Formats: sequence, C-alpha cells, structure tokens
Amino acid sequence: MLAGIFFILLSGEISYAKVDDGTVTPEEEKEHNWQVQDTYTEKVDGGEHEFTYWKNFMRHTRTCQIIHHIKVVVYYCDVHDETKTESTLIKTEHSGRHK
Repeated sequence: MLAGIFFILLSGEISYAKVDDGTVTPEEEKEHNWQVQDTYTEKVDGGEHEFTYWKNFMRHTRTCQIIHHIKVVVYYCDVHDETKTESTLIKTEHSGRHK
C-alpha cells in the first residue's frame, strides 16, 4: 500500500496556476479575433391572438397570426475556435388589419 502511494506521488507532476485575489488566470490569454461568418434573416412564429372589431353594427372576432422577423449575425474566432451569435428583432408582423 505504501508503494502505491509513493508511486502516485513520484509519477505525476503537480502544476499550480497563479492566483491573484482568489481568481485563477491562464498564463497566456489571447484576444478574440471575431469575424462575421454568416448573416441571415429568419421568420419565427410568435403565436396568435384574437381581436374584435365592429362591422355593420355587429361585433366580430378574428384570429391574428404573429410573425417575428429576426436578423442573425454569426461570428467566428479562429484563435479560440469559438462562435457567437447576435440576434436583432427587425419587425413584428400581424396577419390581421388591426393595431
């Protein structure tokens, strides 16, 4: 049993990271090199809701479909081999004519 403990202690190297104020920092921290890889727009279903309106003194109810138009920009960092995306709402479209 003691031989096993000595084997474990002598076989592996223990390395420590520098600790400043309780945080571990990597020795080489490189800046990201974000480049635009792709840009596209996407239509996303936003659900539906009902609205009422008056026509010829009668109350009517209709269902309105909601569609969100979203612009997506995909970035790629070749230094760290990472991707990130940014999504922006362009407009919200209602199928019914109401406000």
